[in-house]
Amino acid sequence: MQWDALVLSVDALALLADALALLVDALALLADALALLVDALALLVDALALLADALALLADALALPNLICYKLMKCCI
Repeated sequence: MQWDALVLSVDALALLADALALLVDALALLADALALLVDALALLVDALALLADALALLADALALPNLICYKLMKCCI
């Protein structure tokens, strides 16, 4: 009877060790996922910076005809 209890205790400890190993694996996967999220956020920031640059270039391009007209009017007057 005592041997059965000892065997069951060893089995329980082995299952606990397996559960802890799975927990460690899950935490490692969570760390990887968080690292990927940080990378994705950095890429989003870069994309927003590029969008801001594109909008600034568009504003410059839209202002160019007005600048040309102003220079022509200043020259001709």
